[in-house]
Amino acid sequence: MKLITVIPLTNTRNLDELSYFTASDIDIGAIVSVPVRARDITAIVIGAKPVEDAKSAIRSADFVIRKLGKVKTNSFFPVTFILAAKGLADHYATSVGNIIRTLTSKNVLDNIQKIKFPNLAVSGARYDNQNQNKEVRMDETYAVQGDDNDRMSAWRSLIRQEFAQKRSVAIYAPTLEDIRNIHASLAKGIEEYIFILNGNLTSKKILETWEAIAKAEHPIVIVATGSFAYLPRIDIDTVIIERENGRGWITRNNPYMDMRLAIEKISRKMGLKVYLADCLLRLETLHRVENHEIAEGSPFKWRSISTAKDELIDMRTPIHDGTLTPASKPHINKKNFRVLSERLEEIIRQSREDNSHIFIMTARRGLSSLTVCDDCETIVSCKDCTAPVVLHASKETGRNFFMCHNCGSRRNAEELCMNCGGWRLTPLGIGTERVVEEIRSKFKEAEIVSIDSDNTKTEKQIQIALKKFRDKPGSILVGTEMAMMHISLPVEHVAIASIDSLLALPDFRIQERMMYALTRLRNLAERTFIVQTRRIEEGVFSYGMKGNLGDFYRNMIKERKQFSYPPFSLLLKISMEGKKEEIAKEMANIRTLIAPDIAPNELDIFPAFTSAANGKSAIHGLVKIPATRWPKKELVEKLRILPPHISVKIDPESLL
Repeated sequence: MKLITVIPLTNTRNLDELSYFTASDIDIGAIVSVPVRARDITAIVIGAKPVEDAKSAIRSADFVIRKLGKVKTNSFFPVTFILAAKGLADHYATSVGNIIRTLTSKNVLDNIQKIKFPNLAVSGARYDNQNQNKEVRMDETYAVQGDDNDRMSAWRSLIRQEFAQKRSVAIYAPTLEDIRNIHASLAKGIEEYIFILNGNLTSKKILETWEAIAKAEHPIVIVATGSFAYLPRIDIDTVIIERENGRGWITRNNPYMDMRLAIEKISRKMGLKVYLADCLLRLETLHRVENHEIAEGSPFKWRSISTAKDELIDMRTPIHDGTLTPASKPHINKKNFRVLSERLEEIIRQSREDNSHIFIMTARRGLSSLTVCDDCETIVSCKDCTAPVVLHASKETGRNFFMCHNCGSRRNAEELCMNCGGWRLTPLGIGTERVVEEIRSKFKEAEIVSIDSDNTKTEKQIQIALKKFRDKPGSILVGTEMAMMHISLPVEHVAIASIDSLLALPDFRIQERMMYALTRLRNLAERTFIVQTRRIEEGVFSYGMKGNLGDFYRNMIKERKQFSYPPFSLLLKISMEGKKEEIAKEMANIRTLIAPDIAPNELDIFPAFTSAANGKSAIHGLVKIPATRWPKKELVEKLRILPPHISVKIDPESLL
């Protein structure tokens, strides 16, 4: 008889180890079904010992130890994977089961009893025997910063080297489109040996691909999202984290985990080489390179090279001829407010004449990102959650309406100022709909394709729109960052109509986000790269237009250090929604709870940038902790016992 210790694979923060008895021999890493209260749940075995060795513990237990349920598969996860998950659970103040559940495809876990593992597939014991003395050294984590084509060329060379050594390669990326683009860039010549795994595949396709990966006798390349952090191969020696600075790495639900960190920690625990790669790496990663915590994987590029002609256009000047002068900049004249500069109109005209393509990006969808009362300067906001509303035009009626991008509520745009009753409500800012309207008013025969979350709600619609754009000579694509993330092939002309609205967001990462967008778009452009702005004095535009990654990093890392933002601290954000008085009282109780574990007044409490839906309020508590002091055991345990309606985010992507 054996006493088995398991960890339930649930999304609960504080439910951890449970004990059961069984007469079967079960390995650590096995997936089993266990009874918890009135239902059976999936769990992972983390310990097993004879009952005789645990008699005293059994006698002193204040609960009855129940019989183990069904064994779904024996020895699935290697011990090294479980140990890495335990470290991540401490880092994110959650349970080990919650971490493993997030890192493993639900389709695989739900159908695990159907999967048959051939000789080359990973069993936990085999994997650990092969890797027990293979703890990765610090200099086996590498950073690669370079243009997309250069990085893909480097990966093709690396794959050939690994295949020659009979070793496989795993490549992770944040989004489905990134995975498709990477696969398309690398598949030529190795079509039989490259596989894709992501959560958008059907359950049947995931299981078929999983088994094909396990059965392949030849070394392979796997391109996957973070929910496939564990793969059924013992010959993987290199892990590449691509688009390391891209969006989409943070999970949307508890435990709000950064998949980049998780994949790196798991890979290092398993003794694998790790590459962090992008056209512009995160400031945190560049700081690690500067401090020699990780090595350069190839000659570093601190300046991004582009074949396109760069043009920064100040939209505040009365004549938009593409040139910059030190002349004083007048305020915006609303009557002469322009969406397209004369230079951008000229490029559109040329592209139609020579049948080239042009992509125009703006930061927001809709007509205008802000509407302001000219009399009292009040911003028109949502009646439900107080977030600024965006002006849209109805495709059915042609009439304008206000839409809240925070809670989704809509209302007629024909209204007076809620503050002063004034009727002079002026739309400001440039959205995708406004760009399209402006182009159509000047180029009536132009073929215009739009990609944003209003016009293309599904992946299929996005792909149809992209194909229409590519297939039609002289066509124009107008879109948000969503469109940028889906474009992989070069475009003759690329323009930014406006991203100035991002500068209004009180977020310490916003400059980095803008620089990343500028770098990616500049790399896409073949002939012309145009940026329109009314904030030309912002340094990010100068750095971005010149591809000056080095000076941008040095300027931003100095600012981060001054205000003690990552990488100079670890941010802990506690959030909740509800009635204003109730959540204020609850946050005060949290302050008292964690006070012994943080410095006096270290918890900064502030209202959310936008309120929650249904008239509720939202509040945040922010703690900056020196990275070397985390995880703090006492504080982690207190965070784990907070009720589920309280959100706990470690190093969140945004403070808003």
